[in-house]
Amino acid sequence: MGQGLYKHSYKVQERSLTSLMVYNTGLQRCEPGYNWGPGVRDHYLLHYVTAGRGTYRVEGKTHHLSAGDMFLSWPDETIAYSADEHDPWSYCWVGFHGLDAAALIDQTDFSGGQRVLHFTEEAPASLLMDIYASHGGKPFQVSRMTGDLYVFLSWLMENAKGEPRYKHQAGQEHVRRACEFIANNFSTPISVEDVARHVGICRSRLYRAFEEYMNTSPTKYLTRFRMRQACLLLEKTELSVKAVAFSVGFEDPLYFSRRFREVIGRAPSAYKEGTEK
Repeated sequence: MGQGLYKHSYKVQERSLTSLMVYNTGLQRCEPGYNWGPGVRDHYLLHYVTAGRGTYRVEGKTHHLSAGDMFLSWPDETIAYSADEHDPWSYCWVGFHGLDAAALIDQTDFSGGQRVLHFTEEAPASLLMDIYASHGGKPFQVSRMTGDLYVFLSWLMENAKGEPRYKHQAGQEHVRRACEFIANNFSTPISVEDVARHVGICRSRLYRAFEEYMNTSPTKYLTRFRMRQACLLLEKTELSVKAVAFSVGFEDPLYFSRRFREVIGRAPSAYKEGTEK
């Protein structure tokens, strides 16, 4: 690492809000050639380049970016980005998700699949830094970060040059009720069919609603919700892996361990050992 390089970041540990919530935020001055990916995120991730140059690859396209460019990735899409070898970039970012996220983004110039925007104003960097400055794990800090995120997204909406797209909202309440049901019942062996039955719609209609408003499937959402809860139990309690499996709705601990490794990238026992060091 050369002189002047830095990375400051914050990740939210407990994702308690369903409408909109900051998952992570930070700023970084990269070393030459620094890269991330190819990989996927389970949330929206927005970067704003403050200096230097780099490339962003998404959906088979490579974008060459510099100061003033903002790039967005959607949940579950394969992305990669890297700093230039001679003039590496600096950027700030925010990762977020929630029931309202897709509808809000659709009122900005990122609507219609656009992935890169350019700005000449200093406001984007300032607004993103406000989000980072509010970071913390206490409820008032989580709420303040989310409030700052709303301000940032509203600025993007206000300064959109294209016509806003107003999506049909029929499925939004279905997704909201499904998320609440999952949050209240994840510790029991519920299935997506159970979720759909509670909401009062068929599984295929629930799937379409989740794809539209959460950009993921109900199955993936349920699994990831359970795994996030499992991570918290492994970090903060003395429960065994078997007990954690039962606590997040898995009746078969071996199947739980296999799914945990697929989602988190490590076995539950290895994850627990890592948090104890």
